[in-house]
Amino acid sequence: MVTVTGPDMLLTRAEAAEVARVNVERIRGWERNGHLEREGLNEDGQPVYKAVEVAKAQYKLRGWTRVAA
Repeated sequence: MVTVTGPDMLLTRAEAAEVARVNVERIRGWERNGHLEREGLNEDGQPVYKAVEVAKAQYKLRGWTRVAA
C-alpha cells in the first residue's frame, strides 16, 4: 500500500494507479491524452508522476470520491 507523504512525492505508474484506484492502463491513457505529465524517470527507468498531479487528473476525469479516515 502506498502512503503519500506530500504533494511533491514522486510515484511510479503502478503507485499512481494504486493511489488513484485505477489500473495502470488508465494512467497511461491520462498521460497519452495530456491529463497527466510525467516528471521524468526514476533510477530504474520507470516514469514518475507528482502525487498532486495524479490527484488533479483523477478529480478532473472522474471526481474525488475518497473520504479521509
